[in-house]
Amino acid sequence: MIRKILTTFLVFISLTVWAQKKIENKLTDEHQNIKGTKVSIIPPKGFTGGLNFLGLQQTESGSSIMILDIPGPYSETSKGITKENMLSKGVEMKKIETLTINGLPAIFATGIQNAYGNIYTKFIIVFGTDNETIMINGVYPENLKKVGDEIKKSMLTVFYEPDKKINPFEALDYSIDISETKLKFGKSMSNSLIFSVDGQVPTASSDKTNLIVAKSFSQITAEDKKLFCINRLKQTPIEIENIEYTNEITIDGISGYEIYAKGKNKKSSETENIYQAILFSDKLYYIIFATTNDETDKSIDEIKKAVITFKRK
Repeated sequence: MIRKILTTFLVFISLTVWAQKKIENKLTDEHQNIKGTKVSIIPPKGFTGGLNFLGLQQTESGSSIMILDIPGPYSETSKGITKENMLSKGVEMKKIETLTINGLPAIFATGIQNAYGNIYTKFIIVFGTDNETIMINGVYPENLKKVGDEIKKSMLTVFYEPDKKINPFEALDYSIDISETKLKFGKSMSNSLIFSVDGQVPTASSDKTNLIVAKSFSQITAEDKKLFCINRLKQTPIEIENIEYTNEITIDGISGYEIYAKGKNKKSSETENIYQAILFSDKLYYIIFATTNDETDKSIDEIKKAVITFKRK
């Protein structure tokens, strides 16, 4: 299930390995908690709260620091750190540094990426526990080295509070009501909410029905929105065998498309029913994605009851 909610990992190419560094940070008055996370950092000058993600941004320079909480142990998620994974995302990593941050194993990676016709430098910190992994992603235009220095300095002030109680819904600009379904809240991850039958991610239940609700980080330019929705469905780790229907929908005053399809999980080969709804708003989009191994219509019908309750705050 983690593969369904996280398709991006790190890439390492032409790696230079440095001696391990030990970082010990203390929480200070200068630290700012990133709303909706267990992470606090000292913000770079001129950075404000992220508009469409959990983190900080500087609009005028196109720079950002994004926090991602991955529902999986660091020992496992770090195994996904391969150059093949990140090369497929168009990132060329130049350097890797092994760290410990307040006693936790960590890595700090530097790379470059071409996006929207511009070249960006990326700093990535990954660390975690047996329960979760934290990824901090800093991005800035390659030519703005001073901004990059400030971002790196800020990221290395990270202070993580594993036992901090957070309201996973507070930082989101949308809501959805699952009370008419069998689902329970499982996990929040950046702009996403994840629900499963037993509230665990990944689920331990034989009923694999799950629901993911998320808001896009970046703007889309696709003119054919119906085709965009179909292509988005094909990017999931499910082999789509047949699209049963694609309908135009309007929910909370914004329009989009719903798709119902059947397919097989690429990893387990288990048959799955898939429901996807994408709603477009201000060049961004909200996606509601559900899968189930229930071969009847009951689970998908429940999901659709939840979908129509979607509201922007």
